[in-house]
Amino acid sequence: MMNAVEIKNLTFSYTGGEPVLSDVSFSVTPGEAFVIAGPSGSGKTTLCNILSGVIPNAVKGELGGQITIMDIDPRDAGLPQTALRAGMVFQDAENQIICTTVEDELAFGLENLCRPPDEIRARVDGLIGEFGFTGLRGTNPADLSGGQKKLLTIAAVLAPSPPVLILDEPMSGLDADGRALVHAAIERQRTQGRTVITVEHDLKLALFADRWLLLNNGEAAACGAPSVILKDEKLLKELRLA
Repeated sequence: MMNAVEIKNLTFSYTGGEPVLSDVSFSVTPGEAFVIAGPSGSGKTTLCNILSGVIPNAVKGELGGQITIMDIDPRDAGLPQTALRAGMVFQDAENQIICTTVEDELAFGLENLCRPPDEIRARVDGLIGEFGFTGLRGTNPADLSGGQKKLLTIAAVLAPSPPVLILDEPMSGLDADGRALVHAAIERQRTQGRTVITVEHDLKLALFADRWLLLNNGEAAACGAPSVILKDEKLLKELRLA
């Protein structure tokens, strides 16, 4: 069976800068919940930007190694085709929301893909029901709670049904209620068979994952089941994750 993500000997440095990622290798199976963790500056967000095709299609730099996302290399396929396979939700939800109503935000990506109006309407209706926006179609996203804004960005990214969902610190800045909303959304995607890759800095919020990849100074420090990695107290203290 083809892996959803296959990364081998990945290296990256921003133009004119020092290496941010060095010789990173891992794979993610279809339907797996996979968490990327590590201290600040370890390369977590950069790695997500590579997986989603933002690097090098929108952000330039020196990128090497093998990268396969659902049978394509983002460097060859380009950003639009990569986004159809791996949708990414950035850390700051407000910067990702561009429309003035919930309904328009959910329809925006599908309209840009020139999907038929009936298809768009049916998909938006489904997302509104799934993500709890019934009665909020015409609401300005600015009036939503932090958790609801994050849900809206997740729902909008999922509108074209990419098989891989990438979330960069989705719990960041949310209260307990917001975290519960987002966690429930992640669990729903898992039950639907979608591959979910999440960046998290608090391992207590990442216990749902099948496997963790720990980064340190741009290198893979460990990759395995949470139950195994949690036993390595020395490593967790070294990475300031304990």
